[in-house]
Amino acid sequence: MLPGLKDGDFLLVNKHSFGTKINRIGKPFALDSNPSYGDVVVFIPPHNPVPYVKRLIGKPGDSVRVVNKQIFINGTPIKKNFHKTEEETITRRYRDSSGVITVKEIDVVVDFYFENHGEVDYLTRNIRGQNTQYPSEWTVPEGHYFVMGDNRDNSNDSTKDVGFVPRENFFGKADYLFMTWECWACIPSFSRTGKIN
Repeated sequence: MLPGLKDGDFLLVNKHSFGTKINRIGKPFALDSNPSYGDVVVFIPPHNPVPYVKRLIGKPGDSVRVVNKQIFINGTPIKKNFHKTEEETITRRYRDSSGVITVKEIDVVVDFYFENHGEVDYLTRNIRGQNTQYPSEWTVPEGHYFVMGDNRDNSNDSTKDVGFVPRENFFGKADYLFMTWECWACIPSFSRTGKIN
């Protein structure tokens, strides 16, 4: 979820934002409400019992199309405004046919954009020349949602392995960033504490 969230961030999650449940997943028994476009949602994907944090992009029945890293919902592009460009060095891991993993550092150019989806403005990150693919389109089935990470070229989300997220798998909404604790030997930082967009 870079650039808004990073490794070591501790989030305060409103577990009742989408209804009151007894377990982390399952149908709410009271105060049922659905997530909104642009929400930062916490959910348990069907294939992995570990919480994921992503941005809600599509609702049941929506057509989601991605062309040249531009997202269209029901044929309408999500508003996207250029913010800045930076040069970075990133680490890539490659596995060859024998199973050996090679680690390589590469220099890349990263573009940042402000997107507006629903009533939320947030910052996204795109790496030039990475994750280039043919235009893709999905229709979100009833009772499911479509999620994406803000770090668009390095995110396990609905465009890749997560697929559509069932409504009952939502755990809650990530409302606040509490602190950042990057390593066990590090001192926790509260400099980024605040509401999550």
